[in-house]
Amino acid sequence: MRKKRGKYIRQTSMPERRLGRRANAKTYLLRRAVFTVAVLLTLAFISKMVLSFFGAEYVSLALSGNMHYTDLQIYDTLGKQLQNIITDSEERTATYLKENLSYIKEVHITKHVMKRMLTIEVTERDAFALLRVDSTDNRNHSFFLVDDEGHVLKHIEMEVAGPPIPDQFREMVVLKTVEDALPTVGTAVGIPEVVLGLKVLKTALFQERDLATQIASIDASDARKIKLHLDTFRGTVWIAADVIESGLHHVDLFLKQHKTQLFGLISESSEAKHLYLDARFQDAVYLGRSTERK
Repeated sequence: MRKKRGKYIRQTSMPERRLGRRANAKTYLLRRAVFTVAVLLTLAFISKMVLSFFGAEYVSLALSGNMHYTDLQIYDTLGKQLQNIITDSEERTATYLKENLSYIKEVHITKHVMKRMLTIEVTERDAFALLRVDSTDNRNHSFFLVDDEGHVLKHIEMEVAGPPIPDQFREMVVLKTVEDALPTVGTAVGIPEVVLGLKVLKTALFQERDLATQIASIDASDARKIKLHLDTFRGTVWIAADVIESGLHHVDLFLKQHKTQLFGLISESSEAKHLYLDARFQDAVYLGRSTERK
């Protein structure tokens, strides 16, 4: 302490000044944090009030890209969730639609609050193949429509006295599997032979288009001996998982080059259904007769 003009002035030490500055900085940061939280809460409250004002009964929907589903079907699916959809994020709304409509693959949603409008653009999945699931006791079989990713689009209802496959699905390739647990509509099939069968079919469509149009069914339960049944060949074609491309290519060439001879052999033989084309090797195709029961 020192005396100046009759008064005592207290001198502050350096450590004390530093502590004072730190205390002031903490107080400033605390005030800023409180102010920021207050602003955010205010904005959230205002947004809630605005969205409540533009309630579901005042909002219109604009749909595009939906071919399999009608606008009414999508509206019905939204149903009671519409009020939540207006306030929820676009991602949650898209997930909700994809979970409840099996054909929908992608959804893009745009909210126009001032226009009171939701714009929903959907991308639908295309039917690619027919999945046949046989029970292990071979007493029951079920059919499902799947896309090229193995996503189950629909369970095909069969009439007891009707044909094994409805007419509208007769032209589709049948993927065969044996499984007691049936796949769930709206989910992807993870059964290995189904995944492999899809790979064979997609490879054939991409590489051997003519052969792909002849494929009636694919049984990939044995990766070393994948069985193809063709509309133009009464026997069975064998390929292997490790030589799919070359196998399909050699089968296509063989059928084209020996079409006349095969027609004569098949027409003369009552056992034509036991013929096989073995294309499981890299550079060879074998035509033979099997005693194996198909």
